[in-house]
Amino acid sequence: MPDWRAYVRDRLGSLSGSRAAEEGDDVARELSAHLEEFHAALLANGTPEAEAFSQTCARAGNWQELRREIISAKQEGTMRDRIRQIWLPGLITFMASYFVLCLLQRVGARPLYSHPGEPVGVIFYLPWLFLLPLVGAIAGYLSRRAQGDGWRVYLASCVPVLALGALFLVLFPVSFIVDKQVPLQTKVTTLVALMAGWVVLPGIALCTGVALQGLRKRQPIRRR
Repeated sequence: MPDWRAYVRDRLGSLSGSRAAEEGDDVARELSAHLEEFHAALLANGTPEAEAFSQTCARAGNWQELRREIISAKQEGTMRDRIRQIWLPGLITFMASYFVLCLLQRVGARPLYSHPGEPVGVIFYLPWLFLLPLVGAIAGYLSRRAQGDGWRVYLASCVPVLALGALFLVLFPVSFIVDKQVPLQTKVTTLVALMAGWVVLPGIALCTGVALQGLRKRQPIRRR
């Protein structure tokens, strides 16, 4: 009796990535079982061994096309997973974070500065920082609900600060063209202060909410 599992794996080849390999194993398992049943049915009907083997091999079809379909399905699934696990929760987190900030500014919340004067020091919106863990927890919940885990959950929560950090890094070289008279030390100090007040501290607050939401999810339910 031919080893159909080895036959399928040899024709299908290896797929890159752990998830693709797992999907390839599932396909190989199902396809080999189908070919084995078909081959056994041919033998039971009196078909010669060589003819049964030939017909069973022909039944599998084009192996290259099958492999392309598996890889294409895997890529489409990965893209959908990224949208549901990262970008959609990240967009919601982005809007919620800065909506809360705008709301606090409307009600009169004032920032604190690490030091007055120029260059501008680190800006602390304390009420905003205290509320960001709640926003991060929402992002963690949405990402985990979409089967996200590990770095995907934290990345979804950090989309607002990562976008702002990227903006600061883009504007930093532009400042050399726009503000030629400002000393380099002042520009670097301002960039560090902006990154600390608008990226690092809010990012820590958002990730704290994600971590707390994950701990709450893992807590066992106590029976009364």
